[in-house]
Amino acid sequence: MVEFSVEADPTLTDRLSQDELVAFVVETLSDERSWRSQGVGFRLVDDGGEFTITVASPDRVDQLCRPLRTNGYFSCATNGWVALNIERWFGAIENWPADLETYRRYLINHEVGHYILPPGHPGCPGAGELAPVMMQQTKGLNGCRANGWVSPGSRPVPSSPLRQLPR
Repeated sequence: MVEFSVEADPTLTDRLSQDELVAFVVETLSDERSWRSQGVGFRLVDDGGEFTITVASPDRVDQLCRPLRTNGYFSCATNGWVALNIERWFGAIENWPADLETYRRYLINHEVGHYILPPGHPGCPGAGELAPVMMQQTKGLNGCRANGWVSPGSRPVPSSPLRQLPR
């Protein structure tokens, strides 16, 4: 069982609600199309765990991701953080061909995948195919279709929270 926590960068509370972020992350990682399809279970904890998922300013993401170079643009998974760039969270990438929810699911599943899988980023398997979630879709789709899920063919789970969220 992978324990993780979630935080919205406290400097961004005017743009991002902690409760909404936690709910979205839990919903994503609880879904059968996420890493559960590969037998990975998750448990939300109040603090710590194997990693903390945060949506943060470009500068903070750059800081959390060092020595990786995110250049104020990319997100990362390193040093106990899944650091998601708030500009990508609210704006995806230029010419993103799907909805923002799909991009956010991709961000979470892709970066959490770096804690589950060996390093690497597959390419597009072929024009018109779904992009693998570990493909760097932020850098472009190269003919693939946008995809936010590890196993997009699995059935979504209507409600299977990792723990009860505060109301």
